[in-house]
Amino acid sequence: MIKKLLPLLLIFISIGCEQKDTKNKTTYEKYATKYNIPWEKDLATAFAKAKKEHKIVLVMVVSQGCRWCEKMEAETLSDKEVLDRLKKYILVLADRETPKEREQLPPFKHVPVIFFMTHKKEELDNIRGYFDKEDFLNYLNEFENE
Repeated sequence: MIKKLLPLLLIFISIGCEQKDTKNKTTYEKYATKYNIPWEKDLATAFAKAKKEHKIVLVMVVSQGCRWCEKMEAETLSDKEVLDRLKKYILVLADRETPKEREQLPPFKHVPVIFFMTHKKEELDNIRGYFDKEDFLNYLNEFENE
């Protein structure tokens, strides 16, 4: 009996442990193409564009396998009403695991975290954790009316 189940068990284990090679991909390549959110490809581009367009940079810091990051993108940031509001900002993703990106941001421990920053990389505010659509829109209202 065990001899018959062993091949099936080995197949199940090999399928269950398969991982996509994301080691050499940028944050943009890993996350940004799923939900049609207009993310900039990197922090330098985002800050330069913010300076040119006189906009605030919204930096969402994510991490591979973070279910709350995924949920924030899938359920909140990709919502049409939220996307319309986010047109006021330059949007960019940063990877918590990438030292070059992390060094350009204020200190943080957990993801998701969203920083609102000037083109000079000055932090205006931040929010940490998952926000549903309604709470995120309420936050934007308060932030924009300060």
